[in-house]
This record gives sequence, structure tokens and C-alpha cells, in this order.
Amino acid sequence: MNLFDLLANFWRVDEQENFSGNDTRLYFFLIHLANRSYWAGWIECSNKRLAANANISLDVLKSSRDRLKAAGLLDYASGGGHRVKTKYQILAPKSDLKLPPYNIKTKDKNSNTNSYGKRKGSVFTGSDFD
Repeated sequence: MNLFDLLANFWRVDEQENFSGNDTRLYFFLIHLANRSYWAGWIECSNKRLAANANISLDVLKSSRDRLKAAGLLDYASGGGHRVKTKYQILAPKSDLKLPPYNIKTKDKNSNTNSYGKRKGSVFTGSDFD
């Protein structure tokens, strides 16, 4: 797992899930923490510190991490009480993701028509600009 694969995977999943700015900010801050800790398996961080550093509220933090977990980007284990930090894990990209469909049309001289339904060419409309 490398950083470029994680970034490409995030944007691919984002096209399907349509993450909010808070979700995106949380995910990239967790990547920052993982990188700073030399990609240890699990990252420990208190909810208050994570919310303050990501500049989001605790409620938004909890809903954002649930959306990221449901999308398969991260896993977390909630802290159990006082002074027990939540543990986060950045998950490796899945290889079975489908690419989003794009409407790519190729040119065809026979089907390329103007707004009047005729073959492409000059059309006399009677205006002064023809």
C-alpha cells in the first residue's frame, strides 16, 4: 500500500459515495497521522484531538468515520472510556472496485447531425448571419 494508491482509491470511491468536505478532511488527516507514525497498523488518537485538528465537531467526526468505514476506506475501534483513545486503521484499496461509467461518444460522419436533423453542412436559415 502506498500513498498514491490510497489517494487514487479515495477519489474513485468518492465518485460513487460523494463524500462531504468533512469526510474528506478526516480521511486525509488520518492519512497524515498514519504517515507521521511510519504506517503503523493502528493509529491511536482521542476523539477530541482528532475533531479539533480536523476542525469538525464530535458528532460530525462520528458520522464521517462511519461513512468512511462503510465505504471500506478505514476501520476503527472506539475507545472504551476515560483516557482510552480510539484506534484507526487505513485499509488497503480493494481491487474489485468498478470504474464509474462515463459517456464517451466517438464521432461518426453518418450520425453527426445538426439541430435540423440533416447531415452536417451549411444550413440556410434566412438570417443576416448565414
